[in-house]
Amino acid sequence: MEYYHSNMLITSQSGKKMLLDCGSDAKFSLSECRIAPNDIDAVYISHLHSDHIGGMEWMAVSTYFAKNRKMPKLFAEKGLMKELWDYSLKGGLECIQGRCLKLSDYFDCSPAQEDGVFLWEGIGFTLKKMPHINSICRNHYSYGLLIENAVTNKLSVFITTDTQFQPDILKETSRRASLIFHDCETTRFKTTVHAHYDELRTLPPEIKRKIWLYHYQPNPPYIPEKDGFMGFVRKGQEFDL
Repeated sequence: MEYYHSNMLITSQSGKKMLLDCGSDAKFSLSECRIAPNDIDAVYISHLHSDHIGGMEWMAVSTYFAKNRKMPKLFAEKGLMKELWDYSLKGGLECIQGRCLKLSDYFDCSPAQEDGVFLWEGIGFTLKKMPHINSICRNHYSYGLLIENAVTNKLSVFITTDTQFQPDILKETSRRASLIFHDCETTRFKTTVHAHYDELRTLPPEIKRKIWLYHYQPNPPYIPEKDGFMGFVRKGQEFDL
């Protein structure tokens, strides 16, 4: 995708950086922002698709062998964290010359409970289980985040990560969230695994005016401001929260 993957970066007041998902394009998008792997203090993983975890092996190796090594913290729902290693990273990261390693050798692992809360740099993160893909094998969920200042509780942000259209969850979450970043399909063909623009514009006006849309396809044929949204997030756009 010409915009890179839909990964986000949070910079705390102390200057520390948390990467929200680490897709296959992370190496290039971070380089474009002049951020090195060892500049990342923490990573949050929402689910196991490659546009959200495809850069994790690169991140692990780059930080493990860095000259001034700094082990990043890793946050994820506890079952998802185990599957991240067993299904996605173990094959490439378990064995290095003379050693057999675990996920905790690369990252400072902090598994979170489903619908649980974790803290980082004075910021509270509440996991929100979002339906993403329904399959005959099993259902795949993505864990969105409600982000709040743990000290002031003045402004809260909800990031859906990847989800099907869930108006009831949005109505509930919008009572707490001042801003919402929502993934959004803009293609003619509706996959049903992401909320489509045509579905999202049926939301009540009081919810739409809180929403920034991301994870959309290039050159979307819509003008979101005319439909009551905040707009489409642009590559590299920054928000001072």
